Amino acid sequence: MHSYCPDLWNGFTIIKNGDIFNCCLLKPLKLGNIHRDNLQDLINCADLIELRKKSLIGKLECYAGCNFVRKNINLDDYNKNYRINYEDLSRLHISFGELCNIRCVMCRHPDNHKKDNLILDSKVLTEKIDISPFEDILLQGGEPLCIKSCLNYMDYLASKNKKYMLLTNGLLIDKKVALKLVNHAKSVIISINAATKETHEKVNRGSNFKKILSNISLLNKYKKKLNTSIILFGRMTITIHSLHEIPLFIDKYREFGFDLINFGYDRITVPQYLEEHSDFQKELRKNVTKSLLNSNIYEIDLQRLYQLNLIENTKGIC
Repeated sequence: MHSYCPDLWNGFTIIKNGDIFNCCLLKPLKLGNIHRDNLQDLINCADLIELRKKSLIGKLECYAGCNFVRKNINLDDYNKNYRINYEDLSRLHISFGELCNIRCVMCRHPDNHKKDNLILDSKVLTEKIDISPFEDILLQGGEPLCIKSCLNYMDYLASKNKKYMLLTNGLLIDKKVALKLVNHAKSVIISINAATKETHEKVNRGSNFKKILSNISLLNKYKKKLNTSIILFGRMTITIHSLHEIPLFIDKYREFGFDLINFGYDRITVPQYLEEHSDFQKELRKNVTKSLLNSNIYEIDLQRLYQLNLIENTKGIC
């Protein structure tokens, strides 16, 4: 038995108040705060050593309910040492705050921001973090493109020739932003969350489907013009409003302008809805599988679809 979580070995998540965790779900526990701690001092702290030991003997408490970590893996492919070097780190996930320009139905960011409008200061990050080992730097909000501190940190990373990944709703990507992203981002993950205008604007309240598709087209235009390697991810966070559009999203993601797609889901509502509507789940599973069989599955992250039991056992899908 094991409960191996690579996040305990490969990097850190930092949230708006500076608290440091291993995981974006703020698990298994808080390790420190970037306002007073350096990451170098935390990589082999007593708490983290203990968590790595628990992970390897199957005792990591948060593992069973986790829908992020990939399970049933071959442990021989992963680091099993309790201690690591700073140079071994690869992942840095920074959540700057919960300010957002829209209000998605499944998202608690706008309400949280009303209660606590704290924004993580980019100056603290530049002063306290040696970014040299990190190759997977994910920036998010809220909506990161309306958070000045995030925009400043994007410029800082560009000055250090560090590519980053940006998770955005895509609404604020104008010509200036598109040029910046195409030149300096490794990938842009756009939370489109549906496959039609009606459902997109029902889920991403305050958004504009036509505008988002235009902005994706703008990114692709500059990507081609400047011959850069930026990857455009389409992300569909599945809600009970959009479940029926999963097959259409798979069918149309290339038409939308995405290179790759992945899925999330509202953990509060979606699993329960599928459990209570077994006939709908069965029909959806058939339609999702059909769409996958007609797609390039190497461009699609299937993890969440498997977790929701939305893929039939078919040899054509691995």
